[in-house]
Amino acid sequence: MAEQQERTEQATPRRRQKAREKGQMPRSKELSTAAGMAGLLLVVHYGGANFMYNLKDTTINFLSLQYGHDPYRAINVAMMKSFTMLLPFFIGIMAFAIASELFQVGFALKPYEPKLSRLNPMSGIGKLFSTDVLVEFVKSFMKFLGGGLIFYFIVKRDIHRWPYLMTKELVQIVSGSYGFIMNAMVWGLVYLLLIAVVSYAFARWQFEKSIRMSKEEIKEEYKETEGDPKIKSRIRSIQREQARRRMMAEVPKATVVITNPTHLAIALLYKGDKMSAPKIIAKGSGYIAERIREIARENRIPLYEDKPLARTLFKLEIGEYVPQELYKAVAKILAYIYQIKGKI
Repeated sequence: MAEQQERTEQATPRRRQKAREKGQMPRSKELSTAAGMAGLLLVVHYGGANFMYNLKDTTINFLSLQYGHDPYRAINVAMMKSFTMLLPFFIGIMAFAIASELFQVGFALKPYEPKLSRLNPMSGIGKLFSTDVLVEFVKSFMKFLGGGLIFYFIVKRDIHRWPYLMTKELVQIVSGSYGFIMNAMVWGLVYLLLIAVVSYAFARWQFEKSIRMSKEEIKEEYKETEGDPKIKSRIRSIQREQARRRMMAEVPKATVVITNPTHLAIALLYKGDKMSAPKIIAKGSGYIAERIREIARENRIPLYEDKPLARTLFKLEIGEYVPQELYKAVAKILAYIYQIKGKI
């Protein structure tokens, strides 16, 4: 039934949590790629020149047989030095890419669950014509087109410098190449960030749309988390009935029952040697008030009619002591009751 209803409501926190547990979260691969490229650019900016000079020295040492005449040993030494030089770049790319993933999805570990449906060739063919594939194609095309245009304009702008650069010393060639590479990377990063922002916004919109809920689904979820309202109402009714029975069991202990005379009844307990003030042990209106009066008559508990005092005491909670401002009125009643019982 819920499946057929239109999903027009925003997802609840519980629905979002379930989606997160299933690994369904908005993310953009382009944002991770752009972050990785930003990390690379940062390392190149601060350590690129040093890398170029180390690369130059390694190349010169390798070609001048500074690493020995054994070709295998020379290659191994050159590879180890190259790996050491490239390691900061790998670390920079990984650190920024991981930070990007944490920004998008946070810490979310979803256990791997093998699904045989993934091996179904028909479902794979169906995905080839899905909206997601079309979107990925458009993004790939835009990246290819944008990258090509950036490369074209940078080459066109700097191509006149290349013949002049070739006539210079190796140090000057390295310096000129470094500037060319940094310029290309900056423009590439700017373009990739633009695509990444649009891609992430689209992924978030798609995600929000996919987890929308129908009104019936929200009602069902409320029942699961908070309980069926009918059952909760029944439980409250049972609890009230049990509390009422416990209250009625206290009425025979009362010292006096003050009435309205028919609508309200409040049972007071007072033990002068043990209590500083009378305490309300039962109260009720309508049918409950009638039952309190009946129990009081059965147990020979005095009934005292006082409409203003009954209305005031009825506002207090069961178990509360009579407030100080009512001491005088209640004391007069208790004195009258004790007099009737011959206690004074």
